[in-house]
Amino acid sequence: MLSAIRNHADSWLIKTILWLIVFAFIGTIFYSWGMGGASTSGSGSGAVATVDGAKISAVEYERTFNNLINFYREQFRSQFSEDLIQKLDLKHQALDALIQKKLLLLEADKQNLRVSDSEVVSRIRNFDAFKKDKVFDQNLYDGFLRYRRLTPSEFEESQREALLIEKMEGFIKTNVKVSENEVDKAFEQENEKVKINYVMFPHDHFKSSKKVTEEEIRSFYERNKKRFEIPEQIKVEFVKITSKNYEGEIDIRDEDIEDYYKTKIADFRVPKQFTAAHILFTIEPPKDDSKLSAEEAAKEAEEAAKKEANEVLKKIRSGADFGELAKKHSDDPTSGEKGGGLGEFPKGMMVDEFEATLEKMKPGDISDPVRTSFGFHIIRLDEVKEGRTKPLEEVKETVVQKLTHTKSRQKARRIAKHIHRSAKENRKLAQAATDNQLEVQTTPLISRNSHVVPEIGVVPEFFNLAFTLEDNQVSEPLHTFEASFVLKVVGREKPYIPELSDADVKKLAEEKVQEEKDLASSSKKFEDVGKELGQGSTNLDSVAKKLGLEVKSTPLFNRSDSIPGIGNVQEVKAAAFELEKGKSGSVSVRNKYYLLQIQDREKAGASDPETLRNLTARLQIEKGNIVFQEWMENLKETSEILIDKTQL
Repeated sequence: MLSAIRNHADSWLIKTILWLIVFAFIGTIFYSWGMGGASTSGSGSGAVATVDGAKISAVEYERTFNNLINFYREQFRSQFSEDLIQKLDLKHQALDALIQKKLLLLEADKQNLRVSDSEVVSRIRNFDAFKKDKVFDQNLYDGFLRYRRLTPSEFEESQREALLIEKMEGFIKTNVKVSENEVDKAFEQENEKVKINYVMFPHDHFKSSKKVTEEEIRSFYERNKKRFEIPEQIKVEFVKITSKNYEGEIDIRDEDIEDYYKTKIADFRVPKQFTAAHILFTIEPPKDDSKLSAEEAAKEAEEAAKKEANEVLKKIRSGADFGELAKKHSDDPTSGEKGGGLGEFPKGMMVDEFEATLEKMKPGDISDPVRTSFGFHIIRLDEVKEGRTKPLEEVKETVVQKLTHTKSRQKARRIAKHIHRSAKENRKLAQAATDNQLEVQTTPLISRNSHVVPEIGVVPEFFNLAFTLEDNQVSEPLHTFEASFVLKVVGREKPYIPELSDADVKKLAEEKVQEEKDLASSSKKFEDVGKELGQGSTNLDSVAKKLGLEVKSTPLFNRSDSIPGIGNVQEVKAAAFELEKGKSGSVSVRNKYYLLQIQDREKAGASDPETLRNLTARLQIEKGNIVFQEWMENLKETSEILIDKTQL
C-alpha cells in the first residue's frame, strides 16, 4: 500500500508540461493519421470540443492522441512510459493542437486565404518519398496511398490544410521587423561573459534537530487527507491477440510479392557510397588585434589555414604518407587518429562542397584544398560504389517477412473482431477466447496513475479504454501496433482515504512532516546568509567555511552556455549577469540553493557583418514566433471553445 500512496501523494508535483510547437505536431498528424497506427475501432462518438461552432470529433481526437503517443514513443524508445504520458500531459497536448489547427483554418477562411490546386500538386510532387531519380513518380504516389488506405482526395485535402496553416502563420509574421538597436543589444547580451564563485546546497541540506511529534503527524494528515487517497481501482480481463500467433498460417503469393516490391521500390534503393579520407585545417578564431578590423582578422586566419593546407598537400604530392600527415596535422581528432579515414558513407552525408569534390574525383585521387564551413580539407578518394536498386531476388525474403507480418496482423484483427462479437452476446470473454484457441488474462487491481502490467507493456490506449468501460462490459477491439486487445472490467474498488492508524499512512505522513522541517531549516539558513552577503558584512569564503560547504569557481561563460558545475540553470544565469563585479547574491531554484559572487566580467568584442546578419535573421524569426503565439493566445481568448471533458 505504501508505494501506491507514495505515487499518488507525489503526483500533484507534476506541473511542468513540455510545450510542443503546434506546427511540428500538425505535420505528424497530417502524415501519419492514415498509416495504420494505434486506433480504437468503433470507440468514441460525437464531439470532444467545438471551436466557434466547428466540431472536433472524438475519432479525430483519439487518432491524434494515439499518433502523439507513437511520436513520443519513437523519440524516447525504451525510456517511454505511462508516467511520461502523464508528465507530458499528452491528452491535452493533442486537444490543444487540434484546437489551434481548427482556429487557424477558420481564421484563414475569414482572411480569404486560399490554396490553389497547383500549389497542392507542387507540394505533393516535391515530396522525396514520391520521387524516383529526383523526379516525381506516379506509381510511388499511388503505392503510398494504397498502403495507407487513403484516397487521393483525402491525402490532398490534408496537404491543402497544411498549406493553409503555413500561409496563415506567414500572414501574421509578414510585418515583423527588428531594429538595429535590438540587434546591437542582443549581440552585447549574448557575447558578454561572467565568471563566478559559488556555493550550492540542496533544500534539505540543513536537517532540523526537532523531533516529529504525534500531534504534528496527525495535523499534517488532517490537512492533507486528499494526498493519501487511494484512487479508483479496477481489475480487467483481457485477450491479447498478436500477429505472431498466425504467421505460420499465412500463404504469400508471388503476385503479392511483386506488387509490394513495385510499390515500395524506393525502400530498396542503395545510394551511391564513398570511401574516403581527409585532413582538416580549421580556421582559428581571429585573435584580438587592434591593428586589424574584424574582417581583416578573419581573412588573415583563413589565409593562414589555406597556406598550411597547401604546404601539407605539397608534401603528399612529393610522396609523403597521407595517413601519417593526417595524424600529425588534421584538426579532426576522430578521423585524424585513423590516418584521416572517414570509412564508407552514403551520398548526401557530407556538406555540399565536400561531396561536389568527391563527384569529380576517381579512386586514388587527392584533391586540392576544399573550403567548407568547417575549414579546408585535403580529400583522398579510396573507393566508389555506384547507387543501385536491389533486385527482387535479393530482397525477396525481406518482402515475404513484411507481407507475412502485415497479413498476420490483419488476421489478428479479424480474430479480435470475432471474439468481441461472440463475447458481447453472452458477456463470456473467456469462452470466446477459448473458442479461438486463446486464453484470457486478468490484471491485478490498477488505477489510472499506477498500472504496471508486464503482459500489456506500455500501451496507454489499453488503460484509457479500460477506465471508460462499465462493469462486465466487453470493449470494442483495441488495435495497437504490437497487438489487438478485447477487454472487460471484472472488479472495481471505489476511491478511499485510509486511516492514520494504517502503518504505511503514518510512516508516509511522518516522512512528509520531517521533510517540511528540513526544508524550513535550510530555508532559514539560506535566508540569513543571503542577507549577510547582500549587505556586504561578510564574504563567500567565510560563509562557506561557517556552513561547512565548499566554494567552487567557474570559467567565463555567456548567457547561452551551460554553467560548468551547475548546468543550464536560467535563474542562476540571470542573477549572475545582473550583479556587478565583486558583488554577491543568492538564488533558490529546483530544490537547490545557490550563493554566488561575481569574480570577473568581460564585455562583448567587436562584431562582424556576417554575424550581425545571422543574428538579425534569427531575431526576426524569434520575434515572429512570439508575435504569432501572442496572436494565437488572443485568438483563443476571443473564440468560443467548448470542451466535453467526459470524453478525455
